[in-house]
Amino acid sequence: MSRPQAYDPTEGYKFQILGRDPAFQRAYEHCDYAADRKERDYLIGEYRLAYGPGYEFRSILLPAKYWPARQPASN
Repeated sequence: MSRPQAYDPTEGYKFQILGRDPAFQRAYEHCDYAADRKERDYLIGEYRLAYGPGYEFRSILLPAKYWPARQPASN
């Protein structure tokens, strides 16, 4: 699969959320970023409610060098 036109990695995020209206667009557009799976699932759910039926969303996993820094384990 080729990269979407909206591919734009940003430091501190693990996922990029993309959306498109299949009736008018063939390429996905950037919507938002998410730092983890829980946030990604929440945002996609909210976007589906906001944009309504017919609009498609997907997420792509960004390269590990852009992910948030891991917090050291505390004792």
